[in-house]
Amino acid sequence: MTSLEAIRSRITGRKTEEIRPVRRRNAVLIPLIEEDGELSILFEVRQADIRQGGEICFPGGMVEETETPSQAAARETAEELLIPEDSIEVLAPMHRMSGPGGAQIDSFLGVLHGYTGSYSAEEVDHVFTVPLSWFAQHAPRLSEGAMAVETAEDFPYDCIPGGRDYPWRKIPRTFYFYETEGGVIWGMTAELLYHCLKVLL
Repeated sequence: MTSLEAIRSRITGRKTEEIRPVRRRNAVLIPLIEEDGELSILFEVRQADIRQGGEICFPGGMVEETETPSQAAARETAEELLIPEDSIEVLAPMHRMSGPGGAQIDSFLGVLHGYTGSYSAEEVDHVFTVPLSWFAQHAPRLSEGAMAVETAEDFPYDCIPGGRDYPWRKIPRTFYFYETEGGVIWGMTAELLYHCLKVLL
């Protein structure tokens, strides 16, 4: 029989353990560039034959074990835009959010100094910019939705009250859509953009 003292000895100094740990950490840069005397935000359009091809996104990617999210955002931006890291000035951390599949995404605001339009064709189809002044005059379209629970074919419905009619809760979510001349910005990119613009404008 387990005693209270035995339990105390097992949990002394214990820290919270995550049951559903973050599967991967990602970081993106929200890149500002100066154009014709005003600031614009640079966006990438992903190469068609890679995951989520054709989507509009910020430069970024996975955080390696040896680096901070800020360092990852700068490194990935340098790799995707074919620019030296020392031409990237990270200004500040912006927001953190969880994405599909347990990913954690950190966003950072930065400035690209001396950028001339280069990019890696392996990952990027093309880039385009949108002036901050455009965003000041154009609010996003909003749509309310939800993320639903999906179960496996062999899910043991006989083990839960209500069986297949169990009232699963859906996770509410607001979707943001910016309809720019360069294309429609939506998904996590638009959500991070929306919250960034609330700080900047």
